[in-house]
Amino acid sequence: MKEEARGERVEVSREAIAALAAQAVEEIEGAEICQPGAVESITSRVRREFVHRGIKVSREDSSYRLGVHLKVRYGTEIPSLAREVADKVKEYVEGLTDLPVEEVEVVIEDVEPPA
Repeated sequence: MKEEARGERVEVSREAIAALAAQAVEEIEGAEICQPGAVESITSRVRREFVHRGIKVSREDSSYRLGVHLKVRYGTEIPSLAREVADKVKEYVEGLTDLPVEEVEVVIEDVEPPA
């Protein structure tokens, strides 16, 4: 997407947005980015969504939707972790890019077995 910044055009790629989302997730205890399954990857290509390192980025009108695929630690309270990830990713991406994020969908792909 291109944004005007002091008269200049700035473009932020979907790959850069995905990288920022991944950085936000790395700061959260108990969550690890997980590559989406093969079926999900093929479906994303058909829908023209961008998938990078387990982060799916799609654009709708003037805002973005992100899908974050995670592996969580056994015993983690999944609903609260999902809310924390969604809030953190939205805040992080919007704060650093000034681009609107309409939705962050958190998909739990795997649970790490107990030690």
